[in-house]
Amino acid sequence: MWVAALIVLISACSGGGSQGASTDDLLVVVSAPMSTEPWIDAFIERGARLAIDELNAHGGVTTSSGSRRVRLTVLDNAGSPAQAAANARKAVDDHAAVLLTDGTGAASVAPITDAAHLPVFICFEGGEALIDPSRWPSLFRMAPANKPMARRLADYIANSRPKVGVISDDSTYGEQGREALLQAFKIDEVEVVADQKAPARSPDLTTQVLAARQAGADKLVVWASASDVIAAIQAVHALGWKVPVYTGPTGEDPLIRQRLAEHPEWLDQVTFVSFRMTSEVGPGPFEQFRAGYEAKMGVDLVGVRQDGKQVVQPPDWPMFSYDAVHLVAASLSESGAPGEPLMEALNKISITGANGDYRGYAADQHEGVNPSDMYFARFHGFVFEPVGDDPLSDTIPSVHQLQD
Repeated sequence: MWVAALIVLISACSGGGSQGASTDDLLVVVSAPMSTEPWIDAFIERGARLAIDELNAHGGVTTSSGSRRVRLTVLDNAGSPAQAAANARKAVDDHAAVLLTDGTGAASVAPITDAAHLPVFICFEGGEALIDPSRWPSLFRMAPANKPMARRLADYIANSRPKVGVISDDSTYGEQGREALLQAFKIDEVEVVADQKAPARSPDLTTQVLAARQAGADKLVVWASASDVIAAIQAVHALGWKVPVYTGPTGEDPLIRQRLAEHPEWLDQVTFVSFRMTSEVGPGPFEQFRAGYEAKMGVDLVGVRQDGKQVVQPPDWPMFSYDAVHLVAASLSESGAPGEPLMEALNKISITGANGDYRGYAADQHEGVNPSDMYFARFHGFVFEPVGDDPLSDTIPSVHQLQD
């Protein structure tokens, strides 16, 4: 499976630079949950690596001291805020130009990186509290935020007047996702009949699912790790409960399809909210990025088959770390140097991202994904497609997910 292969690849470069690295190289550090959430770690690393390879193929990044090559170091934060802070200190000590992270321990990381003028790009977690330029000027988000995803989900289900059961885990991803959901449901007057919490990566959520069922829920929303999503789906079917399940972005994690490989029909009622892969300009830019990604990094196989073919994970999330590295490169060319000059440039420079979307920030705005770009996808077996009963999602083309 592609995740297992990536752990080997990433481990080979963790904690150090590339072979033959020069002290004049620009250092990109990835701090991600390699050992606990390998899909998240993998897409951040692979997107960054592709961008770095492209930059180095063209001579590196132009700065005031001349062209400088770029190298990558990958560190495991294991989903631990304390380890994330330690990784941030190492990045500062190693004079990194930028730190890319899933968002683990952002509140602990920010004081370290603010003082060092080290820009940090959060490439997964969407909590509203993580981004506040006046408080934490070094934190930028290059990923969808929870607030617009939760609002879209509330709007999507509100007309059916549902009774919702919410399950979240105790990670910052789960806690801040829950907060956004409850706020959105309150605005749309969606009735929440059960609000259950669970440990992150729990193997059994029967208690929480049963509580939602007994409370009269007719829709189940799970904002938690992929392992918790798996446990919730398994519990739903063990209880014989026919209920639609909605998730946040972790619903796309290949681990879910791997663990449920013998029951593809269990996914047919699973819908997740995330960001649209293709932009308003059409699918061309994404398909071009995908071709380059798969030619260089290989095809990401989920590890399951459908219709006799291998299911492929499209490189949607790698676009964010890829775009972050290219935005940093463009800003370095403008600023001439890392540190404070780079931080200032990042608040002014913009680029066209991998899928054709605008990527850029301002001094008072550090969100990198347009809130109007959120969509819904539903599984058909192991392949997901945009839903047809949402006006925006219905306009988005399906992305090929079966290997030819």
